[in-house]
Amino acid sequence: MESGMTDSLRLRAIEWHIRLQHGDDATWEAFAAWLAEDSAHQHAYDEIERTDLAIEPLLADVAFREAANDAGEPEDLGENGVASHDRSAVRRWSITGGALAAGIAAAIVVAPQFQSSRYRVETGPGERREFALDASTRIILNGATRMTLDHKDPRFAALDRGEALFRVRHDPARPFRVQVGEAHVEDVGTVFDIIRDGRETRVAVAEGSVRYAAGGTSTPLGAGQAIVDRGGVVQLAEVSRAAVGGWQGGRLIYSGQSLSQVAADLSRFLGTDIVVSSLLADRPFSGAIVLDPRASAADQRQRLAVALDVALEVGTQGWTMKPPARAGR
Repeated sequence: MESGMTDSLRLRAIEWHIRLQHGDDATWEAFAAWLAEDSAHQHAYDEIERTDLAIEPLLADVAFREAANDAGEPEDLGENGVASHDRSAVRRWSITGGALAAGIAAAIVVAPQFQSSRYRVETGPGERREFALDASTRIILNGATRMTLDHKDPRFAALDRGEALFRVRHDPARPFRVQVGEAHVEDVGTVFDIIRDGRETRVAVAEGSVRYAAGGTSTPLGAGQAIVDRGGVVQLAEVSRAAVGGWQGGRLIYSGQSLSQVAADLSRFLGTDIVVSSLLADRPFSGAIVLDPRASAADQRQRLAVALDVALEVGTQGWTMKPPARAGR
């Protein structure tokens, strides 16, 4: 248990997490009022969500052995004389006791629906996919992106890695919420883009507004604004509204961003790992890059090298961005 969090507060947060799975407008209003009472409530709820996300993918690999058959009744034996309840454990972990088993068992008892309602969607490098959560809420995933969604709660998403554009139906009674590491982004408007790259999170707003909450603070962002969170160090920035989600149409627009960021964006879109020389990593770039998915890799590479004023060398693991060779040197 985290320092400073009482059992009663944790149980209250678990209760809210379960109630919201099927909560009506009144439930969500009461939940919002509870969060507003004390900043510790938000921290407690965030911890429960993180625990839920961490446990859910492990449940399929956890099996608990039943108690011994003391009544002497015959086992239901299958092929090769293996008891039916043990056959499913052949390819699973077997936990027979201890704090870990008790902790996971408690989680299953408290929230059995988590096992079936949460699911993951993922794109490969260079792949893009679109999901409709309801009639007017869509998520578009860029390449190399993984996200967790919930069949029972279309107002929830968790971005594990990569980049996604959100076009959200705003509902003040049930705000759309995106979990990003230990932070979360709450919709107060309609169109925004989130990138999760290691310990760095970037959020940019094209229409409406969102609220970025992390470390006990909440920052509102309006259209044309962005935030960069590098391991807890948060910076605000201006961004072209046309640049937000421009990768959908193969357009990447920059205003002074580093070449290391440009390379990361290109890697997601093209599906090719691009490593930047330390001599160029922090060099700023301003301009627009238009990518044609129909172009060959060689053509893409040549056009990018000219646009970025770099040399792009092909290696076994991808491309390396280096300073260009100048004539006469």
